Amino acid sequence: MIGILPDIHGSQIGHELIGLTSSPYVHGFVFLMFLDIVTGYAKAIKTKQFDSKTGTLGLLRHTVVFITIIVVGAYSRALGVRPFGIAWCMFFVTNYAYSVLENWEVLRWGFPKWLKKYVNQVKKANDSKFAELVGVVVNEEEEEEVKEKSDDNSK
Repeated sequence: MIGILPDIHGSQIGHELIGLTSSPYVHGFVFLMFLDIVTGYAKAIKTKQFDSKTGTLGLLRHTVVFITIIVVGAYSRALGVRPFGIAWCMFFVTNYAYSVLENWEVLRWGFPKWLKKYVNQVKKANDSKFAELVGVVVNEEEEEEVKEKSDDNSK
């Protein structure tokens, strides 16, 4: 039978897994994941919102994302679609970089003022989208925006 994808063997996946240990994309991801964990714990301690359940769920999420990146990276290399694996990894690198920036801003560790407005702008936009989807008002400033958008959508 002629298949679209080539047959791959366990030894080939093992070889690709070993190859991932030298990937700069995976190294960058692991660095940002570690930095996100450290800044997240520091943020929780500083804001006095440290909760072991939240911390455990966060570590579980990090583990699942790490395993996903490794599996997708190995299979994309083995199947000859390496750019897909790189794009997959870079998606999570971007998410983790943003999370580190948010944590860094809350900790007030020398956060540049010119960057603060962009982080807050993205955060407000995400909060507004979430509030609109769920129908919950995040804060009073956004209440008017949510009402205006729902009025516009109903017309």
